[in-house]
Amino acid sequence: MNLPMNPFQLLIKPASGDCNLACEYCFYRDAVSLYPDGRRRMSRERAEALIREMLSYRFPETIFSWQGGEPTLMGLDFFSHVVACQMRHGRPGQVVGNALQTNGLLLDREWACFLARYRFLVGLSLDGPKEVHDCYRIGAGGAGSFERVMAASELLASEGVAFNILSVVSRAAQDRATRIYRFFRSRGFDHLHFIPCLETDPATGRIADFSATPEGLTRFFSEIFKLQRAEGHMAASERNLDAFLRLRLEGKAGICTMDGACGDYLVVEHNGDIFPCDFFVEKDWRLGNLDDGRLADFFHQPLMKRFREARGLITHECRACDLVRSCRGGCLKDRLPDRAAAAGKSHFCETIKKLYQMTEPFPEVAARGLDPARPASIPPHRTAPAGRNAPCPCGSGLKYKKCCLPKG
Repeated sequence: MNLPMNPFQLLIKPASGDCNLACEYCFYRDAVSLYPDGRRRMSRERAEALIREMLSYRFPETIFSWQGGEPTLMGLDFFSHVVACQMRHGRPGQVVGNALQTNGLLLDREWACFLARYRFLVGLSLDGPKEVHDCYRIGAGGAGSFERVMAASELLASEGVAFNILSVVSRAAQDRATRIYRFFRSRGFDHLHFIPCLETDPATGRIADFSATPEGLTRFFSEIFKLQRAEGHMAASERNLDAFLRLRLEGKAGICTMDGACGDYLVVEHNGDIFPCDFFVEKDWRLGNLDDGRLADFFHQPLMKRFREARGLITHECRACDLVRSCRGGCLKDRLPDRAAAAGKSHFCETIKKLYQMTEPFPEVAARGLDPARPASIPPHRTAPAGRNAPCPCGSGLKYKKCCLPKG
């Protein structure tokens, strides 16, 4: 079968915005309002149809990213079904990978063994030491989640699961870069992804108090970069700084926010609804439903074209900037209050400029090298060949159909 277009990926929300935490800064909680009725869970039939079609494109590598809300609410049986479907519908030599973003609260030994056996790459949400993490990452009753997340990290490490740390840089975190970084490094975490927090207060329409400021974010990443360099040869990897370094060395950052393009992946909601971006799961940006046609067709829709073109709606100031070919005005979600509707300047414009200047390549980075095909914060080799006759990913040496493939 000929490829319908360049390879693309899916970001799947099997439990929609449902979560067992009530993080104050969570941008995806609003998605629940789109689906006020019924139980927000992806059916096994929907998951299998999605996997079957995605693998039918025969991309050199196919990555399924499972996010939420909290995807582990689906239960381990659901993800066992996912892996079985991937092996059933894959073909010998076809490479398939899974990424799971989780708050870690439901992980136990059985989960950890499964994630290790089938080579899932896990993104574990942890904002830093207890005083930072528990500031916003709390349960419905107001209790913090730090101890439970740390227990999950130890469990993952003990079973050899590859995982990154996903850390939100909020107003509470932006001036604690040294404390946060040293905490992570003291725990042996060397693949980090700091995520700038920027949300609006629905009551006022202004930037929410917990959002990072441009000045604070600049200070935060400046400190992180200095601490990285002080360790020598960039012992720890941070996704944003690696992207800037890759941009300087290779001319391409490897992440959509810095490569000047939008609309290169699809978000799939629990009921099959399709959206162009994780930050635009909104009624006005619904592209359709899986029942409406093939996945590849959604990239040719007028609404997707309009979404892509929105990235180019930039100010005269942006057009005159040296970074315009890569930045293109920054991520659409950061153009408050206009977002994708009209030309606007990124809230973090000055931060982007200063980080680019700060990450001018130096000898140890060039020596280490950066793979432009994937963020350096993602450990390599976390994918496995698909197909019933492929070697089982658990490492037994048996064919999958003779080993872990569920019977019946």
